Amino acid sequence: MLTYKRENSMKCDICSAMVSPDVLPETYRCPSCGFFKSTLPVQINEIERIDETAREHALKPIRTANFRQILDECGSLFPSDAEILDVGCAHGWFLEAAKGRGYKAIGIEPDKEMAGRALAAGHEVVTGFFPDALPAGRQFNVITFNDVFEHLPDVPAMAQAVHSRLKANGFAIINLPVSDGAVFRATRAAAKIGVKGPYERMWQTGLPSPHLSYFSAATLPRLMERTGFQLVQQGELEAIATNGLYERIRYDRNIGALQASALYVAAQGMRLLGHLTHSDIGYFAFKKIG
Repeated sequence: MLTYKRENSMKCDICSAMVSPDVLPETYRCPSCGFFKSTLPVQINEIERIDETAREHALKPIRTANFRQILDECGSLFPSDAEILDVGCAHGWFLEAAKGRGYKAIGIEPDKEMAGRALAAGHEVVTGFFPDALPAGRQFNVITFNDVFEHLPDVPAMAQAVHSRLKANGFAIINLPVSDGAVFRATRAAAKIGVKGPYERMWQTGLPSPHLSYFSAATLPRLMERTGFQLVQQGELEAIATNGLYERIRYDRNIGALQASALYVAAQGMRLLGHLTHSDIGYFAFKKIG
């Protein structure tokens, strides 16, 4: 049986209070502000657990729809010829959507296989981690994080790096799952009574790049505002789409058909619940003011 050593002296990245152990091993919650974090291991370029071809087929429709919505709703904030950096660009789907609107869009991606796929699709991509892999002093009009910010360690330092890499009056757009969502809250409640699989899926436990943070609509602005940003726009995005849902579950090679079927049924129920309450994914647009 695996045992986990709990950290007993970790401070919250948002309010600096001491965090408390949460439901799953290696997950924590701040009792003061409600921020969630984990110490799950990051193993990018070290393990292969994802069928990337299946993942691409399963995720592209919902991701591209969400990218179009973000560009539709935020495009008026920045110049029509803005230079956009997409951090963790993966396959390059956001780059494709942004270039289709006339923006100059480049990506940065630490996963070598993903960077190779984006390069093969004709995108300009830097292979490596943000901001270290970028040329010194390089700045952008817009920096985007699409389902990426929740995977990053040391989010206060990352917010500072974003601030320094933006031009004056530049924008940071962060799209990520939120702990306010009905699915997150329902799966966490289920985990408390022993049904841990769906909540482990929310954290992407065991995958090469698990979730290291879960922000809410209150905690993410609090982090960014103390770093010299102002929240100027936000919105909800589609969290679960029926089309390709089973395939999205199965792109994790460790999940068999029976377990995938159970997760599919649970996800369909969560999708209905999500439509009746708040979505589990949102975007937040911040303007650099400091």
